[in-house]
Amino acid sequence: MATKQEITRVYKDIDMSFKVNALSGDIGKKLDGNSVKQSLMHLLMIAPYERKFHPEKGSPLANLLFENMTPGLEQTIKIAVKQVIENFEPRVQIVDIGVNANYDHERYDIILRYYVVGVDEPQSLSLNLTRLR
Repeated sequence: MATKQEITRVYKDIDMSFKVNALSGDIGKKLDGNSVKQSLMHLLMIAPYERKFHPEKGSPLANLLFENMTPGLEQTIKIAVKQVIENFEPRVQIVDIGVNANYDHERYDIILRYYVVGVDEPQSLSLNLTRLR
């Protein structure tokens, strides 16, 4: 007698692009690793005090972009990313954070490698931090 194996999703969240699902007509959703990746993006891109009911959430990355580009600032960005994730995203176990300054394009390239708790495959997130003028 064969048993039916259920697929269980560890994490679910709404798709913040608010695209409509063509079949159901509802707002789309993000599942598992994609849900956590979306959460990480929002967490790293918002500034402290930008959320009304959680003013402590956010990262100082926007302010760090207006500092002079130095190798020391790469390390500061790396530490800031690590602290924000450890403080506000318990579903993530960080493997590696890479920060590279691109002096020609005046931006920082961040590559975050991590595991999502409950998901066995490694995940990665790439960000390009550029200041807007």
